Amino acid sequence: MNLKKIAQNSLEFIINRLIEFFGILILIFGILIFLTLFTYSAEDPNFIFPENTEIKNILGFQGAFTADLLLQSFGLASYFLPITFLFTGINIFLKKDLFILIENFFYAIFYLIFTTLFLHHFY
Repeated sequence: MNLKKIAQNSLEFIINRLIEFFGILILIFGILIFLTLFTYSAEDPNFIFPENTEIKNILGFQGAFTADLLLQSFGLASYFLPITFLFTGINIFLKKDLFILIENFFYAIFYLIFTTLFLHHFY
């Protein structure tokens, strides 16, 4: 019985399951952001309008606030953000590499800024 090998295999197993769990969380976060943006309504309450109106967003007040914040900040480019989270979560789950998260966040910030500037200039 080689305890060192068993401990190493157990630790590797636990680390891989934690990375997979983290990938699934990012995937679920991407789905929630997508639902928030997809069910956005301009009549929903946000940080400007009062809270006594009917909320049409599927995630309630938090979803309406998040969608309004993203659309006010980045405009149409914010629809690329949940797609990035979806693919990041899938890649982390399959490849078990957390460096993908840092790389994709860098590219997400990069394309959000430049897509916003491009649409502002040409639209």
